[in-house]
Order: sequence, then structure tokens, then C-alpha cells
Amino acid sequence: MKPITTLFMLSILCLSLVPHQIVADDPAKSTNNLIEHACQRSRSRDFCVSSLASDPSSQHADLRGLASIAIKLAHKNATDLMDHIAVLANNDTISTDPAAQQGLYDCSDNYLDAAEQLENSLAALSENSYHDADVSNWVKAAIADAKSCEAAVEGLKFELSHQNRVFILLAKNAFATVQVLTG
Repeated sequence: MKPITTLFMLSILCLSLVPHQIVADDPAKSTNNLIEHACQRSRSRDFCVSSLASDPSSQHADLRGLASIAIKLAHKNATDLMDHIAVLANNDTISTDPAAQQGLYDCSDNYLDAAEQLENSLAALSENSYHDADVSNWVKAAIADAKSCEAAVEGLKFELSHQNRVFILLAKNAFATVQVLTG
């Protein structure tokens, strides 16, 4: 081969590899891969990935950071649910129904416990003691609290089921990311 032809072929080969290298080094792609890895044990994988990706800090988070984000998302949802339950309890129709009031009281208590359990999980995670079973156990306890709330309001005239299911999904995603973290 002539030297000019060889040079031309090498140039083409080099130029064809450059775009692939740019794609491989794309930080957004590696972040998405890490988020997908963090959600690999979730039964609601798409929801897990989309909820973690919705937090801007996930773009620069490591696996421990993603587990923290997942727990924070569940915690925020639990506190929002407590606010919603308080509004429901003050509703004129519900405030005259003793069974509804008791159900809401139980739910409020359950979500207060769930929020505390998730705070304990975050504290253990930030202290690097996530290899202990505590983080997983606290997240599982928060899920159990939500299921207790669901049972407390079952059959009553107001709707908490959807919000409860969203919290359970978020908490299960948090549990799944912690499971991936602790390997």
C-alpha cells in the first residue's frame, strides 16, 4: 500500500472511533447506568429509575448517595402524607365519623413512625454503618407502617390508598437500593 493510502485509512479509522469514545465517556450515560444498577432489585424498576433521576443531585451521586436520595424521597412522601391526613381529619364530613377519625389517627401515627424510621435510616447511612442490618430494617419497618395505615382506613369513605401505594413503592425502592449498596 502506498503511504498516502495507509495514512488515509488510519485517519478514517481514528475518526470513526472518536464518536464512540465520546459516547462511552458521557457522564450522563454513566449516571443513568448507576441509577439502573441501584434499582436492579426493585420490583418497580422504571418507577425507581425515574424517581431517582428526578432528583438533580442524583447526577453526581455514587451508590450510597442514590440510596440516600431514595430514602429522602420516601421520607418526603411520608411527611406530605401526614399533612394530607391532617387535612382529611379536619374535613367536616370525616370529623363526624368516629371510625374515620380513628383510622386517620392510626394512619397519622403510622406515618409519624415511618418518617422516624426513615430518618434513622438516613442517619445510619450517613455514618457509613449501612452494612448493619439497621438501615434495611428501618426501611422495612416504614413499609410495615404504611401497610398498617392501609388496613386502618380500609373501607372508609375517603381515599388514601393511592398515596399509600406511592409511599410503599418509594420505600420499597429505598429498600432495594440499600440492598444493592450492601451487596
